Amino acid sequence: MQARVNAQPMHSTTTELEWLLHSKGDSHMTDSSTDASTDQPELPRRRFLGLVVGTLVVGSGVAAGVVTAVQNHQRGALGFVQTGDTADVDAAPVVDAGFGETVPVIAAAVTGLGVQRTFTLDPSVSFAGRWPVLTGQDAFNGRVEAWVRRALQDYAHEYARSGDFSPVLTPVPGHADDGSYVAPAEAVDTADALRAGASTAGSTWSRPDAAQVVGFSAGSLLDTVPLPGSTRSDANSRLTDRAEFPEPQAHGHLLAVSCDTTQATGSVLGVQLRATRAATVDNAHHTLFEQRQSVFVDISSGTAGVGGSLLTSAGRNRAIAALATLLGTDLDAPIGSSKKDAPGYDPLRDAIDRGTLLDDVSFDHSGQLVLRLAVETGRLGDEQREQWAAGLATPGLLTVRVAVADDDCTEFGRVVRQAAVGRMPWSGPARTGATDAQAARTQVSFVAPLAAEVTLASAVSTLSADQSAQAEPHDDGPVRPSAYVWPTPADLVACAAVTFDDGPSDYTDTIMGDFAAAGSHASFMVEGQHAVIYPQQIRDEIAQGHTVCNHTWDHPALTDLTSAQVRDQLTRTDDAVEHICGVRPAHVRPPYGFYDDTVAQASPHPLVLWDVDSLDWKEPGQSVVHDKILREAKAGSIVLMHDVHEPTMEMMPKLLHDLRASGLTLVNLDTLLARVPEQQTQNVIHRLG
Repeated sequence: MQARVNAQPMHSTTTELEWLLHSKGDSHMTDSSTDASTDQPELPRRRFLGLVVGTLVVGSGVAAGVVTAVQNHQRGALGFVQTGDTADVDAAPVVDAGFGETVPVIAAAVTGLGVQRTFTLDPSVSFAGRWPVLTGQDAFNGRVEAWVRRALQDYAHEYARSGDFSPVLTPVPGHADDGSYVAPAEAVDTADALRAGASTAGSTWSRPDAAQVVGFSAGSLLDTVPLPGSTRSDANSRLTDRAEFPEPQAHGHLLAVSCDTTQATGSVLGVQLRATRAATVDNAHHTLFEQRQSVFVDISSGTAGVGGSLLTSAGRNRAIAALATLLGTDLDAPIGSSKKDAPGYDPLRDAIDRGTLLDDVSFDHSGQLVLRLAVETGRLGDEQREQWAAGLATPGLLTVRVAVADDDCTEFGRVVRQAAVGRMPWSGPARTGATDAQAARTQVSFVAPLAAEVTLASAVSTLSADQSAQAEPHDDGPVRPSAYVWPTPADLVACAAVTFDDGPSDYTDTIMGDFAAAGSHASFMVEGQHAVIYPQQIRDEIAQGHTVCNHTWDHPALTDLTSAQVRDQLTRTDDAVEHICGVRPAHVRPPYGFYDDTVAQASPHPLVLWDVDSLDWKEPGQSVVHDKILREAKAGSIVLMHDVHEPTMEMMPKLLHDLRASGLTLVNLDTLLARVPEQQTQNVIHRLG
């Protein structure tokens, strides 16, 4: 069984996904075709424990509109807290090094850029926030998600009772234009309206990021933006935003992830990530420490890299020397001389010791490298505060600039720097259908279309001539999903898979339309005898990003059959689906859920059952089915329904709305299992986890 499963590209040939799951953070750059530059510096990758909130002092450059944690608590802690942008893009370039922010965050929507949202309230380890997803850029998306995943794994290992994190079903709220709290159900309504192109002007939901609140990667659907300034705001005040982060839990902890766009020029996009660990103190989130990371991508080549990939070793050393002169740093001091209990505190020395020097960097329009170093403001002396005032405008950060040239940069760094200096408009990724490699990550495997002389004589021998004609192969090659979607990580976000047995039927098209309106995906367990009657529905299921699975040829109880008969039922259906659209199913749903060792061993694919049975086939009434599903569905669930019953079709809009309002992201089966490779090798799957 395992060898057969691993033969599917989804399980074994998705190198970006394997890197995402197994990367330990040793490499600074990812390229789909080339290795990292040989002169790329090797920075020590130690955990950054650099921000102690008890010593944070908000700099004078924070905008007057910043609301304190106390004020937010009095208001019901509903508004988004952010700092005013302190960047001065017209500041004169420095000769060697200087202070001050010259790279503003980008508040406008960036074409092709979406945001993955997560929101889990847990008594022990809550996890919430958002990180970017860029259409068509696997290396970038993999790099970003891997960083988030490592931050979460470290956090869960230290604080979770089990040592691991699992998403907990939690309704996901949103923000209104004025920053106030919006309930999950209303957030879903407005996201659907925006997706449909409806105007929300004059309502509380006219902002372009409304679609993010329901937790799906919107990069291929809408231009969306992060909450601008969220990586440059005061940590504790930011965590009071109840539309973004869950309520503090007694004796609980929170990992909060934020992102900002710092560059979108030419073919280069740059983002800043921020992960904040907090503990509950006096019924409020109290920051323990933070991690930061800059990630860049050149979409013309698909190359992605972090801040440490921008400078050569020699360029890094020259930058350090210039900054040491600016800050009066003793570079010969032993490692650890800037620790909390040491008499001399130096943010530069601290960053070098921890390996975080280039974690938060950008190039400005003059080609200078801007570095943001974590600073424990309360440990600075009066003289340091006075001399460094221009660099202390952002809470918790010391922002410095250093002059660099192209010779100081790696090949990738030069591309990023030249794009920043050139100020060309963002070219944006093309909104095209998924390539075979991209599609294999979120769909079943893609194979070459059958040769003209290959027929399905055995499969269609019992059908009429008209029915056989409908099952002619698709001449344009294998069907691909029409839009690129980076698969939602179901081990980080509360996801569920809604599956439909026995189709296709006359109701399938309407059900697919309801999922499209909801920005969601389903899985269709098709019978071979119906697939050849409704071949266009099979093609549409694949094209719209759904998963197609094998539900046998004509729905027998497989436990009543011999091993050879089981294989015939499944092979005939696999062949029929492949004949129609060039796609061979990768999972089997046994009729009635009946299976035994003979069935499991005879099946060429894993058996997928369910943990939520809607019983819609009994047609007990739409409200009965709806309430049963809402009551039983949780993160990781697989829901059983049937697309051959009219009441099931009719109830779908309300069911999809309410499932999403409960906090679930609805994904296809391949996406649900994509981040848990060990489960993909199981013979029988009932749910994720």
